Order: sequence, then structure tokens, then C-alpha cells
Amino acid sequence: MPKATHFKRVVVKEDPKTSLHEAGIYRMTLKDGMRVVALGHMYFPHHDRSMVECVLQYIRDSKPDVVFLLGGIIDEDAFKRFGEDEANYLHDYPDAPEVDEALAAGGFEDQVLHLGESCGRFIERFQEASGGKVIYIPSATHLSMSNEIRLMEWVQATKRFRDGWCKDHPKASEWPSDPTISLPKKLDVLFNLHKNPHIHVLRYGSSVLLNNQTLFMIGDFRRRHPGDASRVEWEQRLINIVRSFDGKVASSWRTSPDHTLPGLSLKFQEFHEVGFLWDASRMGHLRDYDRRASGFYTGVIVHDELFGQAVPVIRGTDGRRSFVVDAFPYTEDSPSGLPNGQEISLSPREIEDDDGEDPRRVPVTPEPSPEGSDSADEEVEVEVENPEDLDGEDGEASGETTE
Repeated sequence: MPKATHFKRVVVKEDPKTSLHEAGIYRMTLKDGMRVVALGHMYFPHHDRSMVECVLQYIRDSKPDVVFLLGGIIDEDAFKRFGEDEANYLHDYPDAPEVDEALAAGGFEDQVLHLGESCGRFIERFQEASGGKVIYIPSATHLSMSNEIRLMEWVQATKRFRDGWCKDHPKASEWPSDPTISLPKKLDVLFNLHKNPHIHVLRYGSSVLLNNQTLFMIGDFRRRHPGDASRVEWEQRLINIVRSFDGKVASSWRTSPDHTLPGLSLKFQEFHEVGFLWDASRMGHLRDYDRRASGFYTGVIVHDELFGQAVPVIRGTDGRRSFVVDAFPYTEDSPSGLPNGQEISLSPREIEDDDGEDPRRVPVTPEPSPEGSDSADEEVEVEVENPEDLDGEDGEASGETTE
């Protein structure tokens, strides 16, 4: 049989793109002595719980006036748990506790809203710790990184698909959604942050220009080595940069002459990358290729200019991780964030008891068909009075049949 060539139906999804001019460059002015902290790519509820607690303690101690959340704060895959049933044989870890709670909340809309509220409470913890303002910039970058715009797209697309199924199957015993209500299309409403006056959710992929000198942003390109992307960003924009994007930690400073008359006047530039705070033992799909590291950014206003540094997280000889700010260390209580795996010995491994059943042949219980559904595979009983009447002159059935 000759090999045939078929045209396959392929759906190509276009990822929306934006620029800082379109998304917006917001402006903010801070006075001398005011402090700033910037975090990025935590991916709640798959965040690094131990180090996030350490950072929250630092925020409680330092009381920054502004906390910037630079994209990747929420993991879109947590929401996809409510609608995708494709088996994942590579990542087999259990659901996060917040996802389990949302799964038990009810139908699809209840699950989405319940997890959305959990996301909002997570963000509110940074405002409560600082007592100041939280500026949340959701991410719209699609270079292998989970982001908030794709989270919203998935929620709305899944809702439309399920509602359409309900309209096409009005007699189904169970519906996968409730077509009588809609889900929020704005991120602050989905996360129940729209009534919090101390948390400002900006447009996807936007930025904040602080004191007309330092730009807090996510970015839309990356480089192999830490510090390279923020340096290129500085070269293009000629202002100080605090950038997140893909979880690298770096700080760089430059000094250049501004003018020499009547005397030498210097100009200081700096550009930083804030690092990540996701759980590396769960977020393996981000791979080990890129040289990422845990960390965050902290700075203070001096003479109307922001001076700061990216703070890396370092693991000690006892397995615990720490970071140091202003000569004060913050250390987790016990080692965490370690690679998955355990010690392997030369002794025989323990075999799980299968209760005498063959694990290679697991019986499958068929799911009952919904009431009122039309099945093309249903058996139809046919009664024939005279079997000879089935053969007509043309070999076709000529006898009358009754169902």
C-alpha cells in the first residue's frame, strides 16, 4: 500500500506581544531614605515556601515603602489543573495544598475563583509585611516562562469551551461549567485585589520609572549569562535598570564622566537582575540550561537617586540557605529546596505489596453514560416474523421490522 500524504489540521496560537510604550511606563517619586524591594518569578503556589518566608521577614524588618512584583508571581499551570486531564509521566508530584483546596470548592467557576482568592492573599502578604504599597506588574513574556497573560487566556478559553458544550448538550445530567455566570477578565478582580487600595496591579508587561532615573521592568529578551540582559537594556534605554524576566541574579555598576567644566562631574549607572523564588524541585520544566539563581533586589533613595543591589541566596555547609542584607543574615530553619532523590544502597530494594494482583493488568471500571445521552453504539433489538422475508430480489431486506 503506497504511503499517503495527509494534510493535518494544526492550530497555531498567536502569543500577544507588547512594548513598554504600549503597555505603559508609569512614574513614581520617592524621597530620601525611602526603601524599595523588588521580587520576581515566584510562581505561587509552586513557590519556594521557605525562602519566601525569609524574604517576608526581611520585609517586616526593613519596612520598604514600595514592593515591586515583577511578573511570574502566579503559576498558570496551577489553574490548568482544573481543566486538563492529559497524563504527565515526567512530572508526577502531588498538587499544591492551595490547588487541593480549590478542587474541593465545587464546580469549575468555584475552583477558579477559590484559587484566585488564594493568589490574592499571597500577594497581600507582601503588603501586610511592608505596611507600604505593592506594585504588581503581570508578565506577558512567552520565552519558555509561565506568565499571567497566558493564565487569563486559559481561564477565559476554557470557560467559553465548557459553556459551549453545555449549550450543545442541554439534556446532559452534569455540566462542566455554569453558563449563567462569567469569570473575571481583569487580573486584579480574579485575585480579589480590586478593593485593596494599597495594591496596584498595572498593565501586562508595563514598567515603573522611579525618580526619573531607574526603570523597574520585566523585559522581553534574555541572555545566556547573568547581567548581560540588564546591561543591554541599559545600553538601549540609558537609564538604570532593575529587571526580572527569567530568574538570574546580577548587579553591575558603571561610572562615566558627565562633563569636565568647570570641574569633573561623574555620572553613576547601575543595572540589576532580581533572581527567582520558585520551588526548583517542582518547576523542572524551566530546565537547568539557563544560569538562574534565587534572589531579590533591595535599595534605598539617597540624594533623590536609588542605590541598591541584587541579593543572592546562598546554601551553607549545613544545607540551609541564607542571604545577607546590611550585614544581617536571614537563614531558613531547616534545609529545603534540595534536589529530589534519596540515598541508594547496594542492598536489595523494598518491593511494594500488590495484594496478589498483577499491576500490569489493572481492571478499568467503565464510566456510566450520562442520562438522556444519545449513543450511536446502543444495541437495537429487531424482531422478524419470517426470516425468509429478509432476502429480497436485490439481496436487500424486504421484511418489516419493529424496534
